[in-house]
Amino acid sequence: MYKLIEHYINKLTKEDIIDFSIKNDIILNNDELIYLYKIIKEKYKILLNGDTSIFNEIKDNININAYNKIIELYNKYKNYL
Repeated sequence: MYKLIEHYINKLTKEDIIDFSIKNDIILNNDELIYLYKIIKEKYKILLNGDTSIFNEIKDNININAYNKIIELYNKYKNYL
């Protein structure tokens, strides 16, 4: 499963994040988009290992509505890993 996720992350584009955010009613400005793209590409393994401390960093760098929605989606999908 982790290899599949790693392969997906390696191919992930900013447009993928835009599409996902639109489908999930997450509003991001360009700086937030760039920030999340970088965090996902560099630190996704932290979440895969069950360490949610990365959310503290994210909270300080994106709008609260987007953050809350991301937490909601994480909690919804984390059991699929």
